[in-house]
Amino acid sequence: MSDFVPETEETEETVNTKPVAKITKEDVIVVDQSFSRRALNNKWYGKYGEDGELLEHVGDDWVPVPEDEQEFLSQLWFEQEEQEKNARKHYDWDEEKKEWIPKASSAADGKEEVNEDFIAEYQANYGVSYDDIYKKMDEELQEKVAKAQKEEEERKELKRKKKAKNHTEEAKKAEGWVDLGDKVHAVYVSNLPRDITDEEFQEFMSKCGVIQPDIRTNKPKCKLYRDENGELKGDGRCCYIKKESVELACNILDGAQLKGHELKVEEAQFQMKGEFDPSRKRRKLTAAQKKRYMEQQNKFFEWTPDKPRNYRPKSDCTVIVKNLFTLEMMAKNAALMLDLKEEMAQSCQKYGTVKKVVVYDNHPEGVVSVTFPTTEESDMAVKYLHGRVVDGRRLTAELWDGKTKYKIQETEEDEERRRKEFEKFIEGGGASSEDEDEEMEEEDVDSDDD
Repeated sequence: MSDFVPETEETEETVNTKPVAKITKEDVIVVDQSFSRRALNNKWYGKYGEDGELLEHVGDDWVPVPEDEQEFLSQLWFEQEEQEKNARKHYDWDEEKKEWIPKASSAADGKEEVNEDFIAEYQANYGVSYDDIYKKMDEELQEKVAKAQKEEEERKELKRKKKAKNHTEEAKKAEGWVDLGDKVHAVYVSNLPRDITDEEFQEFMSKCGVIQPDIRTNKPKCKLYRDENGELKGDGRCCYIKKESVELACNILDGAQLKGHELKVEEAQFQMKGEFDPSRKRRKLTAAQKKRYMEQQNKFFEWTPDKPRNYRPKSDCTVIVKNLFTLEMMAKNAALMLDLKEEMAQSCQKYGTVKKVVVYDNHPEGVVSVTFPTTEESDMAVKYLHGRVVDGRRLTAELWDGKTKYKIQETEEDEERRRKEFEKFIEGGGASSEDEDEEMEEEDVDSDDD
């Protein structure tokens, strides 16, 4: 066992014990009075004199330090030794108190005075006092927080005052007319004749641009003002889609004559009358509604080529066949609608490709529509179907005008009657009037032969 005892107060001291020899298998290391030791990197190292070899304390033995670590540890040893020498220059070791105490400041004693340089050197060797630094940091942080709170309070106060100002009567009188800027492109027209109609006013104002349609009603936003009795007041307003139309109307229509009246046209301004009523505020439009509205406006300015002279609308591809059945036939045979649809599809295939067949079973005229891909095919179907006799009824065939609606909503009585007939049809195993089916088939065959 070695005589190693960890130090508590000193990092270096000379061992004041008798020389003790430690005999190992290979080396003999003797610890004498010139042996000093230090704690480096959480380990204990020692050496003899100034130029001795560094030894590391491992377990209970002192062993030589590996060669690859000698240079690094020697540098650490030297730095710590210099630091201790500088630090002890201003302190004396007190044997009674077992601690380092500052040297006396008396010049008569020949000892160094404790001044700012001494304190600075002490802090450089033993660390820096962070109390003042932390205190300064806390003060700066508190100043920043106080400044931010003050700015936030000022911002809230300014916002509150601005909001209160907008709702006071004095602010309303001071602001007067409201300029909506680029939101609304409108002109105000005065000195209008009292007998002018809405259509005449719209036609007159449309000379300078496209009138904006209302996003909800799709009607032109062109208004004539009236009094409480509904009589015209002689002024009006017109909204355009493009902002350039406002300037054009002010330059061209201002001073124009209309039914003997010289008109005054200027850019419109708006003013809120009365108190604000939230219940009258319109609901905001959805993103889809806004997109559809903008697309509708853009269509006014799209360029489309002129239609050719032989152009025919898409509705001409649909043929309307009437008098093909009666309501009594539909009431007796629940499967007649499906049979007619299949028979018409097969019969019209000779005229072209049949895209769709619709049987309007509730229509009193017995209407069936047949749609073809082209107008040539629909023209041929009209040519051969018009005037044909089926089951003693003469058919009429014509092209669809694209407007007439043939679907008729049945009443509750008709729906109940149809339901009962269908139940009878299901209970009877799907049997229908055989005589009528045979007559329809015979007539259809005869017609095809013709």
